[in-house]
Amino acid sequence: MKNILVIGHSNIGDVCYNLALIRPLKEAYPDAVISFMTSPRCRELVENYRGIDNVIIYDRNGRDKGLLNQVRFILNLRKIRFDLAVVLKSSARHVFLKSKAIWGVSCDRARHIHPVERYLALLRENKINPARAAFDFTLSRQDEDFAGEFFTKNNIGKNDLLAGILPLAAWTLKSWPAGKWNDLAAKLKNVRGIKMIALGKSDTSVFSNKVLSSLSADIIKAGQTTLKQAIALMGKCDVFIGPDSSLLHIASCMGINAIGLYGPTSVECFYPYFHRDNIIRTADLLPCMPCCPGMNVVCNKDRIRHDFGPCMQAISVEVVFKKTMEIINKIKKII
Repeated sequence: MKNILVIGHSNIGDVCYNLALIRPLKEAYPDAVISFMTSPRCRELVENYRGIDNVIIYDRNGRDKGLLNQVRFILNLRKIRFDLAVVLKSSARHVFLKSKAIWGVSCDRARHIHPVERYLALLRENKINPARAAFDFTLSRQDEDFAGEFFTKNNIGKNDLLAGILPLAAWTLKSWPAGKWNDLAAKLKNVRGIKMIALGKSDTSVFSNKVLSSLSADIIKAGQTTLKQAIALMGKCDVFIGPDSSLLHIASCMGINAIGLYGPTSVECFYPYFHRDNIIRTADLLPCMPCCPGMNVVCNKDRIRHDFGPCMQAISVEVVFKKTMEIINKIKKII
């Protein structure tokens, strides 16, 4: 194999798990040039990832929008003459590439198991046998320096216990109420002096402003960062707590103790891969849980725009605190 194309997803959380394929592919074909195709929003995660030689951006809402631009995009890809196309999403583009070989994930299988498991199964079907999933995220010196400067500015020492959180999910129904984050921060600070840092991309929406302005002074706010800067900050955390989100899944793949707060989304096939046992849901499951995938949303439109989902509101601060302390106490014993 000289040229391999991996056709990945367009969302950061999905692409995070797509990357489980890269190390085994590179080990199986060390001389191959591996190209990864994704969307503009995922460029930062994939660029300079160990094992990926080229990043191909398909911008369906911009440069590649429209039939003529899509044809141009495919014709340019055909010039590379890929020996293998690894198709991880529903797409027909590989049909026009005339690759010598095509590996694709079964749509039927995709609905029932975690993405990483189905990608590893795809490899095994093609005589590549990775022992387990592994991820090789890389950071630039600038990203590392950003994190160092941030910690110095906020008086965070190398011996401080640090909990990263994501108070704002991309879909508001998945967010945990700000008041609960404040209560958790106070409890962690009082018991072990644990410092809490709020990560995640902020925006100017009513909901975002409402949440961010409601966070207490006990929570250190990272503000606007790039994805790699957020990963650099997260890499120094002892634990990361958040809803089903890209940062939660990245944290788990980085080996950070990830605690997932789940309400609207299914815990069965898109859990934080290495930390399935750390998922927290409300003790009294609502009959509508989960409403996604499937998007059978029972909450009214006003709540979707401006409020938290009732399933997330029902997650207890005490339960999250207890799980966090279990992890922190294990870390203290190791230290």
